[in-house]
Amino acid sequence: MTESTRKHRQARERPLRQNDRRRSSDGVLAILVDERSGREYYVSILDSFSLAGQTYTVMYNYEPDDGSRANPEVVIMRSWKDANGEHVFSSITSKKELDRAFESFFERYTDSIARP
Repeated sequence: MTESTRKHRQARERPLRQNDRRRSSDGVLAILVDERSGREYYVSILDSFSLAGQTYTVMYNYEPDDGSRANPEVVIMRSWKDANGEHVFSSITSKKELDRAFESFFERYTDSIARP
């Protein structure tokens, strides 16, 4: 792991246990575990794509729909597999990199809904 990688917040995907399983309509596809705090985040993966040699994963925090969150937040993170084959996610700290990744995701998304 490089020095610059250590500075970024990282999370690892934890396999879903039987008691974590939700109906597919709930949208829970992964549980991310923050390596620093150990906190778990339930997320739904929207997309994964490569751009300029870097893989990005687009997701949103899963929260039951209680009517209080009208605008869910989309999160884009760098992603890769470590030596053990586990998915690792890292936050993007560069605004330019985040803007490029979002533009690519948005283009992919609009293309997918525009197709008949």
